[in-house]
Amino acid sequence: MSDTVQTSRPESPAGTAPGQRHRLVVLSVDAMSDVDVPFARTLPNFARILAGGWGSAEAIYPTVTYPNHTSQTTARTADGHGIYANEKVSPGVRTPDWFWDARDITAPTIFDLAKEQGLTTATVGWPVTGWSPSIDIAVPEIWDRGGLEPTLAVLRDASTPRGREYVDRHAGEISWERKHKFGRFNTAVATDILRTDQPDVLFVHLVDVDSARHATGRFTAEVKEAFERVDGWIGEILTALEEAGIAEETNIAIVSDHGHVEVGRCFRANNLLVERGFVRLDESGEVSSWDAWVHGCGLTGQLHLNPEADDVTVEKVLALVDEWIDDPEIPVADFHALADMTEDYGYAGPFFGVLEGTSGTNFQNLWEGRSLYGRFDADYTFLISQHGHLPEQDIQAVFAMVGPDIAEDVRFTHCTVTDEAATFAHLLGLEFPDADGAVVGEILRARV
Repeated sequence: MSDTVQTSRPESPAGTAPGQRHRLVVLSVDAMSDVDVPFARTLPNFARILAGGWGSAEAIYPTVTYPNHTSQTTARTADGHGIYANEKVSPGVRTPDWFWDARDITAPTIFDLAKEQGLTTATVGWPVTGWSPSIDIAVPEIWDRGGLEPTLAVLRDASTPRGREYVDRHAGEISWERKHKFGRFNTAVATDILRTDQPDVLFVHLVDVDSARHATGRFTAEVKEAFERVDGWIGEILTALEEAGIAEETNIAIVSDHGHVEVGRCFRANNLLVERGFVRLDESGEVSSWDAWVHGCGLTGQLHLNPEADDVTVEKVLALVDEWIDDPEIPVADFHALADMTEDYGYAGPFFGVLEGTSGTNFQNLWEGRSLYGRFDADYTFLISQHGHLPEQDIQAVFAMVGPDIAEDVRFTHCTVTDEAATFAHLLGLEFPDADGAVVGEILRARV
């Protein structure tokens, strides 16, 4: 086994005594919303953290996991950090690669800043941390649809050398039934890291609430059970802090990345693009060439135009989009040009604009079958609730903290996920060179 990671600490942030810089643990409860807080307060370990300061947090666009988790480590929106979706656009590919790789991020992360200042960092299941050049102990979120063994292989490859030791030690905790389940594994790794290495910074991602909502709906018995399960895992992490003797010197955060909207239909825009000849198929039904492509991003879709498409083709595609908006049988409510999305939401990427679905419309990348599947259709086998909507729509995410630098029993009204990252940096005495967020001063004992 490698030696324990050694901790060195730069100067204390404003508002703390010299030598009193505190550790930071960030727990992402994926898809937790502010309306979940009353129930979460009935659970013992959520209640301990919510007893500090908390409030609603607005996601960046798109309201999906990987862009928002990257904002929580960079204080930037998507045009600043470059992670524009969960998956990389891949026209004609049925299962595109996700943004697993930390080297795709185009802005400094809190882990980069921490490394420069001699702080030690660890991440467990945190999105976009594979192959990280800065994290001391990284066990990223990554999987292979081929099953458990190929998943373990790619997980070991994407982890840092120290992280691989934890993967090997706890690999038996990964569950694989119909799909991967990492909650138990992530908790086991996180608690082991706290007891063994005691890093200055630890970020952990727990996804069970999100998975339950996708599969069963926003507020179901399964979602309640997921919250209870996650509460138990949070309790294990809090216990590990206590057993390591560092609980009193640690600020602890709960963050989330988006709410959920009930799904009423699934829309395959690429099916309509095939019908109009903008996507062409070979004899086996696979995509052979394309002029336009809609990359599903939950409840919205990115409109991609082939760089080689001529002006006439572009005009025809945009005219077709206008037809969709005007047709009450097609669930497209609006089209937002990229320049408008950048100005209004700090959103950018390799696409022409964004299709906004009518309420409860989930976009899919696939092109076969038919263009629309409704919840009452006999062959509907898709998600029950989803996200990816515009940030101001529907219920909001949540941000909560407790610890030596956090005021007690504070309720603030609103922040953004980029504000969360700015707050984490401030607590560690770090500063992003560019930030779209600001410190949430309301929750701090020493206001800024």
